[in-house]
Amino acid sequence: MSAPCSAITLVTFDVGGTLLTFRPDLARAYAEVLSEAGCEVPEERIAVALELENRAAGLRRAESVPPDHRVSVEVGNRRRQLFVANVLRAVNVPEERLDHCAAAIHAALDSSRMYQPYDDALPVLRALSERGLKLGAIANTWPSMPRILMDFGFGDYLGFWLISEFMGVEKPHPAIFEKALEIGAAKPAQAIHVGDDYARDVLGAQSVGMGAVLLDRSGQPASEAHDGVPVIRRLDELLEMIG
Repeated sequence: MSAPCSAITLVTFDVGGTLLTFRPDLARAYAEVLSEAGCEVPEERIAVALELENRAAGLRRAESVPPDHRVSVEVGNRRRQLFVANVLRAVNVPEERLDHCAAAIHAALDSSRMYQPYDDALPVLRALSERGLKLGAIANTWPSMPRILMDFGFGDYLGFWLISEFMGVEKPHPAIFEKALEIGAAKPAQAIHVGDDYARDVLGAQSVGMGAVLLDRSGQPASEAHDGVPVIRRLDELLEMIG
């Protein structure tokens, strides 16, 4: 890090994979929503469709986000609509029911229903807030995420959140980190960003002079590529690093 931890005044967090994640029974959640919408689909078929579409969506996303990391709500919405439509078609939702069922899934994905916070997230944010640190979130995500964070209680501790599709750029673009420093009234040496993606979170933060901590919840040995960057397995390890 670029400064002693006692000099830190601002800590920012990634969201997905860091503060919260999808429910482990996501296929069941999809099945419940579809059942409420009048479409009965076996959970097992949904699980297979989600796995296949996640792979395809990852490839599409890599191709659709340009090298300058520009993003928009419009492009993101088209990508999400395609994802849901492909999943529903894969499980044979009738075309005449497709729009209705897709709307139900989108509404659920825009709520806290499909997610769960990590057990260490809220306690750590509470402890850091009680120490007088400013906290924020920087996320490559969609516009409804602030509402989801609020539903889980993160708004009690996060002073701000920067959502990539509102910002027009996503991590690791320096502009999104620079905005966090501006809002947090912190110099780069006074700030740390915590996230689970080395390229987006660590390198993005370092590009503007912020410190960075890599969160690796996998339990696997750290890659040599992460040498020199603090790696933690749980967020509560931050409490020993930041005064």
